Amino acid sequence: MSMSLKIGDTTEQIRERLNNDAEFALKARKWEGSFKIIIGEETYVFQMHEGDIERIKHNPPLFTECDFLIYAPTEDWDKILGDNPPPFYQDIFSAWLHHDVTIEGDLEQFFGFHMALRRLFQMARNSK
Repeated sequence: MSMSLKIGDTTEQIRERLNNDAEFALKARKWEGSFKIIIGEETYVFQMHEGDIERIKHNPPLFTECDFLIYAPTEDWDKILGDNPPPFYQDIFSAWLHHDVTIEGDLEQFFGFHMALRRLFQMARNSK
């Protein structure tokens, strides 16, 4: 499952959709930094600037820097991004605690913007 198929067809469409979402904008305000999401063979690096997604790199070079990364096996992503996630897959934090989701890096940054990430995954789940 590719996140690009869930939020938009291109990284530019993903960026525009998230930046134009009032709830995401509110929860991401003042966010400076970057984070990486790895879904199977797909990698996305989101570069944040003053709460906006400045750019998204799709499948960047292996050692592209980020503040934190979120990784899970494809089967877990299918549940996280599915229409009706099973228990503890509805939120990336609970999936981390109870399933095979890995979050590494600057956890202070992760928790500081956890609600923006929840919105990102909510939008990915609900976009058809």
